[in-house]
Amino acid sequence: MATPNCWIGVAARAHVMGGKAGGFVMFAHGKHSAVKQLAPGDWFAYYAPAETLGGKDTVRRFVAIGTIAEGEPEPSAIMGIEDAWQRRAHYLEAQEADIYLLLPQFKFVTDPSHWGMHFRKSLFKVGAADFSLIAEAMGVGSQFNLGD
Repeated sequence: MATPNCWIGVAARAHVMGGKAGGFVMFAHGKHSAVKQLAPGDWFAYYAPAETLGGKDTVRRFVAIGTIAEGEPEPSAIMGIEDAWQRRAHYLEAQEADIYLLLPQFKFVTDPSHWGMHFRKSLFKVGAADFSLIAEAMGVGSQFNLGD
């Protein structure tokens, strides 16, 4: 089996909590091209800039973390989005983590004054070291492994 990848998804906290309750992940407003990038066993963490989509209700925390479950992407009719796709996921019970405490440690943030550029994407891959920082900050570092 290939080494799992580590991903950061960006979504409103309210949407992430809906996915957590339903045991699924969805990225880029349900685009199939986004969810098909992930494979079973991959790790994901969700960063929420706000509580609601387009809201001024600032969150700026990592709000959920887990792994992709076995199976293929599935069509979804959630949130009234036509042609939306999701993947089944296993979420860990974790605490939320303030991004500002992690930014100085991230290797993928090469220019701290423009850190937000990375988080304009709905989904992006990060290295294991950066993901481990997120897992530690969320209190689940002992559960993070890449299935050596």
